[in-house]
Amino acid sequence: MAPRRPVVLCVDDEPPILSALTRLPQREPYELVTTDDPEKALERVRSGDVSLVIADYRMPGISGTSLLQVIKAASPSTIRIMLTGYPRDGWIRAAEENGLMRVCIKPWDDAELKRLIRDELAQAAEH
Repeated sequence: MAPRRPVVLCVDDEPPILSALTRLPQREPYELVTTDDPEKALERVRSGDVSLVIADYRMPGISGTSLLQVIKAASPSTIRIMLTGYPRDGWIRAAEENGLMRVCIKPWDDAELKRLIRDELAQAAEH
């Protein structure tokens, strides 16, 4: 039986962003799942099968920072990456410096984002 691939969950309210992220994992060692609903994302994380979450910074109803804080409390081992077009926002810098998450800047480079995901998953597997 093949080992189960890690699940990477992407949360963004913009369908074109989710579509672009869906194309990332070709030949990657993880399964990518997307949703535009932060509540569904949180339910999935609480189910215990999500290794890494990529969340948009600005979404209606809840900010990505708030969502990642809730995810950290619900599942401390779940890796968190913020996807943002606002890298200089003080909240984002403070959250990254305090270990809440890593940051990926929009527009992203596919190769760099894939490398970040692989590196984060590999580092988590070592611990």
